[in-house]
Amino acid sequence: MKRILFKIQKFPQLSETFIVNQMVIAIKLGYEVRILTEEICDINQNANQEIFEEFGLKEKLILEDYEIPVTKLRRTLKAVGLILKRPDLLGAFLKFYHNCDRKGFLPIYQFYFYTSFYNYDIIHIQFGTNKSPVDVLKKTGFLKSRIITSFHGHDLHFPINNMIPAKGYYDDLFKIADILVCNTPFLKRKLKVLNAPEQKIRIVPVTVNTRYFKPVVESTKKNDEVKLITIGRLDELKGQAYGIKAVDILIKKGLNVKYILAGTGEYQEKLKKLVGDLGLNQSVYFKGRVSQSQVCRLLQESDIFLMTSVTNDVGMQESQGLVTAEAQACGLPIVAFDTGGVKYTLINGKTGFLCKEKDLKDFSSKIEMLIKDSVLREEMGINARKFIEEEYSEVSVMDKWKEIYG
Repeated sequence: MKRILFKIQKFPQLSETFIVNQMVIAIKLGYEVRILTEEICDINQNANQEIFEEFGLKEKLILEDYEIPVTKLRRTLKAVGLILKRPDLLGAFLKFYHNCDRKGFLPIYQFYFYTSFYNYDIIHIQFGTNKSPVDVLKKTGFLKSRIITSFHGHDLHFPINNMIPAKGYYDDLFKIADILVCNTPFLKRKLKVLNAPEQKIRIVPVTVNTRYFKPVVESTKKNDEVKLITIGRLDELKGQAYGIKAVDILIKKGLNVKYILAGTGEYQEKLKKLVGDLGLNQSVYFKGRVSQSQVCRLLQESDIFLMTSVTNDVGMQESQGLVTAEAQACGLPIVAFDTGGVKYTLINGKTGFLCKEKDLKDFSSKIEMLIKDSVLREEMGINARKFIEEEYSEVSVMDKWKEIYG
């Protein structure tokens, strides 16, 4: 059985269902999966509890802890001991050390820690920012594994986290990686701007479990009330304030709408204040953190999904937006701003509407159209389900990953 090592900084992150889904695909393809992470988050708080239990992901975790002693003397003694224990690796280590940007004790501990992963068939790096020290280990010939790197969005917006400049940051990774994966043509363009070799780039959309996310057979929706919903982190990039302001416009026109916001984040109090200032406390509801089963149920109980993501103040944009696909899988039409890679996740005029970014008049008018025309709403919902089954279902992307993993 071939082995895949997934490398990620923190796992499991609350908002990164797509990472979990990717690991499940590898397991279903018959690979032995291990997950190398710098920090193990509280699994009990994660929205993917059911998946963790079903596929035993907790037992596959490996903590990337170099166990570097606190005092300089102990660090020195342990480092010398590591080197003397494996004299056969001295040449490989010296080559690695010479190519490292950082010197001192860290490269010593990194190198000998990674000797445990020498025999993995594939190392799949999730987010380009988690490349170190794999890129140098591969560059110097120590690692023989095939290297696959998935870019998801923020890892291509420089300066990354307002700290990392673009100056050659991915040069080694682009040279040594066998395949560079992104989820939309939007991210492919960003990779090419950074001089990534086009022949290495593969576009694979984030998959949706269409057997789980599906329309309800018997609807419990009220005929006189239209439920709008947005799911995601409560922050500037996700743009929930535009959804709230659109609801204000709709209610002032006399339309009977209810707006659900699911998720948590740094903008929560700010958004609640906006709701209060607009007098929308009886129309906008905050659900807080929700599990995957709760996400599914909320979507099934709703009528229209509002994809409110916009460009934030540092220029970041949504790369795809998994929840947009999940909503369409549940038979919901989408109203979204045309930003980043969002346009690739729906068919404008058929499964939903794309609106000019941050244009509240356009955004609210498209929502109003769907509210007033239940036939159009149902037709778009049917189209949406079919679109996701054809383009984003596990079955539709399984062959692509089978080819990539090779």
